[in-house]
Parts: sequence; structure tokens; C-alpha cells
Amino acid sequence: MKSTAFSATSVEQMESRLGDALKEGLKPTLAIVFSSVAHDLGAVSAAFARQDIDVFGASTHGEICNDEIHEESIVAMLLDVSRDAYQLRVFDGREKTSGQIGQSVAEWGKTVYDNPAFMVVSAGYLANGDHIVNGIIDEMGRQAPLFGGLAGDDLKFQDTFAFDGSQVTSNGVAALVFDSNVIGLHGVAFSGWKGIGTSKTVTKAHDNILYEMDGEPALDIYMKYLDCGVDPVVVAQLAVEYPLFLNRDDGSAVLRAVMKINDDKSIVYAGSIPECAKVRFGMAPGMEVIDRAIEQISEFKRQAPRSDAMVLFSCAARHLAFGPMVEDEISAVRKLWGVPLVGLFTSGEIGPVLHGGCDFHNHTLVPVLIYEK
Repeated sequence: MKSTAFSATSVEQMESRLGDALKEGLKPTLAIVFSSVAHDLGAVSAAFARQDIDVFGASTHGEICNDEIHEESIVAMLLDVSRDAYQLRVFDGREKTSGQIGQSVAEWGKTVYDNPAFMVVSAGYLANGDHIVNGIIDEMGRQAPLFGGLAGDDLKFQDTFAFDGSQVTSNGVAALVFDSNVIGLHGVAFSGWKGIGTSKTVTKAHDNILYEMDGEPALDIYMKYLDCGVDPVVVAQLAVEYPLFLNRDDGSAVLRAVMKINDDKSIVYAGSIPECAKVRFGMAPGMEVIDRAIEQISEFKRQAPRSDAMVLFSCAARHLAFGPMVEDEISAVRKLWGVPLVGLFTSGEIGPVLHGGCDFHNHTLVPVLIYEK
């Protein structure tokens, strides 16, 4: 499988660079495209469709191409994979729960291939990434290769989008499924954030909406802890760096990031927050997180030594917390395999932990290897 990746600052420049890639002899069938909402996403996808290239795409909180981070840009990876080895579909989320959308993705994937491997991106700030993942896994009846993330919108916290070559949705999921007998997907999720402060009890919640902790409105707790004003946008931006550290009944823990703050002082998270759960605020314990991430991903490389291309799902909070240093993290990961890379900064990530099963995460880095078997 041949691949190449490029970035552009406008749709016109993107079309020019796509033309250059085609002139060099590459015959791509599939483009993985991540774009800022500063661009016309319909025009972005249409430019590839005109060249008979299928599109799997999402809006972003920032774009990644090879070793570089971009803002208000478009990044694309071109792959010359056989059309018999993959299928694309956009699932409308209207009048469906996130769990039902996940089930629909898995139902479709099972009809397409005996051993499907999934990559999904979800649009909409009310999407529950936890339920999407569980819907897919429950319908599959087993663990299957599953990776992806929640789309972004340059940290505006308004509307996010997923798209293919013919449609753009602000409420739904774009799904790319591979025949895993032919194409391998392999990846790992790593965070490094730690729980801090005293434990609090979730006293009122529904799905991914948190109303109260210790009997107090969720927004009041955040404002007190972060020592900030009442501007929901300011609170949301600060809260990205300080997620909830959620302890699960089986002893494991995941992070939950703020997606939206409601007028009634409730907070929408990217994944579920069960009532009676114990939570703490989380934070990055310092720049050593980057070193630990690289160490763990280097261990993962020993399990997956080769790849033809790489897609990276990285939480926007890593960018906010580490600043320019996050580029060092991305560069180190890419150099382990030395293949073309595209990625985006997300509102939530999907992938398995090292030596564990797939889950929905926040504040993680998820490199996904794509290779021809």
C-alpha cells in the first residue's frame, strides 16, 4: 500500500497539492481528511470526490501532518488501497441515541466483512463516545479493531462535523470499515493524566450529563476549583485541561472531558458519568508525561513493527497542556515507524489500552497503524 500526506491552508491550495500528488503517479482510492471549520467542508470533500477518491473526514480542534501541527488548515492522507478492502458510510444521528448509532455501525460492518476493523469519527457535542463504543462492541459480540474520535471545531464548542465524499453531518458518525483479512488496523491509547484533590460523589447525572457533585451544581464545583468567573466559554476552555477522573466499578479509571456547559449549570461530557460514581479532577503531572507516552508507544512498536501509514487521534487537552512540546511527542511517535501521518486534535478518543480492550477516552494519544497484510 502506498500513501502520502499533505497540508493546505485553503481549499484551492489543497486541490493544487492533490493535483501534484496525482501527477507523481499515485493512484489513490481513499483520502483520510481532517479540516478546520474555517473551511467549507462540503467543498473540501467534493474536491476529492471529483477525482474519484473516497473520503473519510472530520472537523478538528487542530490538524496534524507528519511532524507538524497546524491550525485552521486541511490535512489529507491519500491511500491506494483496493476498494474491495474497505467501505465507507455516514450514519445519521437524528432521533437515535449514541448507543443505537454504534449498533448500526456494527450491524453494517458485519454485513460487509466477516472480520471488520473500524475507524469512526463522531459529530455533535451531545454525542456520547462511551455509548458509541459500547454499541459497536455489544453488537459485534466481541472485541474488534476499533479506533477513532470525536470531531472538533477549533475549540469554539458550537458545532462539529463528520463527512464523506457526498455529505457533511453535524449529528452522526462517519464510519470507515476495513476487511481485516487484507488490511490491518493496530493502535494503542495512552494518557498519563493523574487524579488530584479530594474524591467527590456524583449525586445527579443522566448518561453523559452531570448535574450535581456532592449535592452542588456541577458548574459551581468547577468555578470553585478552577477559581474562574462565570463565563461558560472560559470555564469550558479551562475545564479541558482539568477533566474528571472517573473510577469504574472494576477498579479501572477513565477520564471524561467537558463538551458543553448548559444554562442550568449542568455539564455535558464526551462520555458517560454514572450516578454514585466517585470522581476527582485530573491534571497532567508535568512534561514527563510525554516521555512516558513515548516509552509506552515504543513498547507497542515491538508488537506492531511495521506500517504503511498512520492516523493519529490526540486530545485537544494535550495541545493546551503541553503547548509547542506536543509537537515533540507527535514527532517522536512518527519516527518510530517513519511513515506518512495525518491526525487531528479531538474531543475524545477511541482505542485499546496497552494489554487491554477498547474503550472511550479523553486526554489520550492514539496512534493507529494501517498496513497491508
